[in-house]
Amino acid sequence: MMNYIYYSRIIFLLTITLLISCKPENKETVNKQSNVFTKKEMLEDYKLFKSIYRSANAGLYKYHSKKEIDSVFASNKKLLTDNLSYRQFYNVLWNVIDYTGSCHNSLKYPDSLDKTLSKQKIYFPVPLKHINNKLYTNYQYNEISVGSEIISVNNIPERQFSTLISKYVSTDGINKTGKYASIETDWLPFYIYLALGEQTHFSIKYKENNTSTIKESKITSISYDDFYKNYKKRFSKEYENRKSEDYSYKYLDSIKTGYLEVSTFAVGGPKSNGHKKYAKFLDSIFTNLKTKNITNLIVDVRGNGGGNDPNDLLLYSYLTQRNFRENTTAYTLFHKIPNQEYYVYDDIKELAEELKEEHSILKNNKYYQNDNFNKIWNPSKNAFTGNIILLIDPYVASAGSLFASLLKSDENTIVIGEETLGGYFGHTGHIPVTYELPNSKLDLTFSIVDLEQDVQPLPDEKYGDGVKPDFRVIQTYQDFLNHRDTQLNFAIEKIKTLINTKL
Repeated sequence: MMNYIYYSRIIFLLTITLLISCKPENKETVNKQSNVFTKKEMLEDYKLFKSIYRSANAGLYKYHSKKEIDSVFASNKKLLTDNLSYRQFYNVLWNVIDYTGSCHNSLKYPDSLDKTLSKQKIYFPVPLKHINNKLYTNYQYNEISVGSEIISVNNIPERQFSTLISKYVSTDGINKTGKYASIETDWLPFYIYLALGEQTHFSIKYKENNTSTIKESKITSISYDDFYKNYKKRFSKEYENRKSEDYSYKYLDSIKTGYLEVSTFAVGGPKSNGHKKYAKFLDSIFTNLKTKNITNLIVDVRGNGGGNDPNDLLLYSYLTQRNFRENTTAYTLFHKIPNQEYYVYDDIKELAEELKEEHSILKNNKYYQNDNFNKIWNPSKNAFTGNIILLIDPYVASAGSLFASLLKSDENTIVIGEETLGGYFGHTGHIPVTYELPNSKLDLTFSIVDLEQDVQPLPDEKYGDGVKPDFRVIQTYQDFLNHRDTQLNFAIEKIKTLINTKL
């Protein structure tokens, strides 16, 4: 079965940066940042973008009708004018990409332009933290102390500012949690640049901790490289780096509960040594749980942005009592890659052969996956049968959210945390493709297999939602300041309640 693409640059993930091939320096591309980019060139790239999405993106109409998608293409085309900048053209494309709704979508500046821009002093200098619909500083910067509440930036009120800069992460469907979580990543200054353009300085209004006085500070813009130095020293780093391993287990003796953390499924494919080590680890843990008759288990997949098949399904087989599949349906729109002259990777022949083998059932102009690549899984002989508490957050996506959705479907699971970036009912994933638009040199990346996950309908889950928690628990402001894990502490208290109920 084909691998999920794994995101490594989102602190959690997600965010999700896709693996893109590098290109040499190109002065012509760098010059495109100015208004040398003509309307004719923009229209050519836009037309190609539309053609690629229609012919290759199986998830194009997953959350919206063809009429709605056509309307979005048409309305954004009208925004292409003679005086539009390169950055603004990027935003026009992104309006459409984001609307379609897939956490595997991305649009990337050319490497040459990225390198040039990263050296310019045009970027916001302060790492930020998003807590309960408010923004706080995540770094001591000049006179602005850690934990100061942002009131406005350049006279843009905080809520409007957060909405503007959070749109550059695409989530499955309509959920917003992953978008706002992206503010906390090292992509923050680039998102602000995309939204506001080049800035020589920023005017910030803020309130310090435990005060009602609004202060104002004018801070000078810095290079991205300098921002990243600040980011590496962000206040929350100690808390975020509490997970030092890809997966781990410990026994919480005070509440007689197992605690299993799986931070990523990117530990290797089915034949790799990484997968074999992971499989041996799981078998050992669940044998131990069964032997010691442990009846409560916390499964923590916060920050899990995905990884390789079948690591997500293997873990679920130890946690469920039902037979299951990875998905109920999965299809792509083609075997032979369309618009090949703009395709970036060198696997054109190999990909076509793989698609013909796996997606061999043609129905209604869609190529569906056959059962050889979507086997029925049985519960493990050592599958856990007790109470499960699942911890999730907005950074859970792709294989991570597929696993979380499967586990939420089971009646013995209590879900705690925040809605995932990845979808509950399905997503468009598995195989990433990248095209380079010839005039702008922008890299357009998306995945080509649209799938419906093998989950149960639930009253609190609508099509287009992420995996929603039964108990929405976010890190509080005071816990942020004290590096405390609000969600884990809530889970421990919930287990104490379960234990006391049985006494």
